[in-house]
Amino acid sequence: MASTVTPATATVQIVESLTLGGVPRGATHTRTISNVAEADRRVVTIPSAGEIDIIELNTANGQGKFVGTAIKYIRITNLDDTNFVRVRFKKSGAETADLKVSAGASVMFSTNQMDADTAAGAFSAFVDLELISAQADTADVDIEYVVLAV
Repeated sequence: MASTVTPATATVQIVESLTLGGVPRGATHTRTISNVAEADRRVVTIPSAGEIDIIELNTANGQGKFVGTAIKYIRITNLDDTNFVRVRFKKSGAETADLKVSAGASVMFSTNQMDADTAAGAFSAFVDLELISAQADTADVDIEYVVLAV
């Protein structure tokens, strides 16, 4: 069976609007991503009671799983208006990096590559990110994630 889905170009636009002291300080950045063949958008409740896995980057697609090398864009947005969410990035060798995503804020990235060093050493090499998990602060929060892949 041949797919009827034709890869398309995605446009991601970041707009910052600010006038400070009567001077415009805003900016717009637009990025196009060619040949996007897969897109996933999901709202999920993140518990405060414990960390849950939200995105797995692997060598095959599946439920919540994506081919890591095909990733071109991931956005995670905290939809809560009060509580932060901790987003954890895990790589091979059990090294992790955690990022606090404040209420209403987003984190975006465009690769499955990272480096983490448990001893705060110098950069060594990028390796494949394998798992993204999250845990809410003091109460459950909803997040939205978007994954685009080629």
